[in-house]
Amino acid sequence: MIKILLIDDDEDMLAMTGRWLEKAGYEVIKASSGSAALDLLGKDVPALILLDYAMPVMNGPSVLQAIRSNDAYKNIPVLYRTGMDDTDLEGDELVNGVVPKSEGKPYLLKAISKVLG
Repeated sequence: MIKILLIDDDEDMLAMTGRWLEKAGYEVIKASSGSAALDLLGKDVPALILLDYAMPVMNGPSVLQAIRSNDAYKNIPVLYRTGMDDTDLEGDELVNGVVPKSEGKPYLLKAISKVLG
């Protein structure tokens, strides 16, 4: 089963997106903060990371930078999940794509399939 690490500080978004992914057949690992996600990476390496862009304390670009600077995780594909205009995103050269939160389940699953091949 393909493992996805889902990182979002919004508990409702974390729960809803997690359900979508599980129903689509993915194994989902959830983290509600960037630091929690980095701790989880040390224990369980996913095939893909869905990363909320705007989070308190450690935002998406900070988490992405930590992921890309670690040899063990630097090649894991990362998709930003955001409610922001994607033209304003920092670190977009390090990310594999952007999935707006305004888009629904079909768009998200298509973006995941595209990245995972």
